[in-house]
Amino acid sequence: MQIDPMVVNSFFAEPRLAEPSAGGIFEGGSQTLPPQPQTSDTMTALQSQFDSLMKELNKELGALEKRFSAAIKQLAKNCQPAGGVSGAAPSKPQAPNRQRYEAVVSQAAQRNEIDPALINSVIHQESGFDPHARSSAGAMGLMQLMPETAKALGVRDPFDPAQNVEGGTRLLRQLLDRYSGKLDLALAAYNAGLNAVDKYGGVPPYEETQNYVRSILTSYRASALAS
Repeated sequence: MQIDPMVVNSFFAEPRLAEPSAGGIFEGGSQTLPPQPQTSDTMTALQSQFDSLMKELNKELGALEKRFSAAIKQLAKNCQPAGGVSGAAPSKPQAPNRQRYEAVVSQAAQRNEIDPALINSVIHQESGFDPHARSSAGAMGLMQLMPETAKALGVRDPFDPAQNVEGGTRLLRQLLDRYSGKLDLALAAYNAGLNAVDKYGGVPPYEETQNYVRSILTSYRASALAS
């Protein structure tokens, strides 16, 4: 029997693979990838929130630091002794110095009819019993007399303890008489001047003067209780 060569060739021909359907993973010769998660916008939003939070935190920290600094400064100011009329920083009173001028104070107190304990309290506040004390404003000596005041009181040498204490005590006497014995007003005038006391009709609203009056009155009362 004769076999047709075309049939044989057709029978032994390599099988053809089926073409992929249109619904397969290939389309138009390219692979279609699954959608990727959109993370860029999310990260941008998170970064914006973080920056905003840090900005608010820095603002709060700055305000807290200012309040803390102000509190520390106020505490330090309250702990400092008040300055006298001269603004001189009185040194710590030394018992030997105080005893050294006991006779000078006693004599001035007797002549001007003032309690010597009050004079000692003023001297302690003004100069810390340093007869050579001199303020930046020019006040001098134990009771820190300004040059014009010393001259008006007849004090020729403000650094002479006897002259200085006599002049300062005489000034206190004059101020007590002017303000009818009101010690707080007399001390305020010794510190801030007559004009300031007369202007405000009392102790001027100056922090230095108020601290000055309070400090001397406290020291004076303590001395009175101890005697």
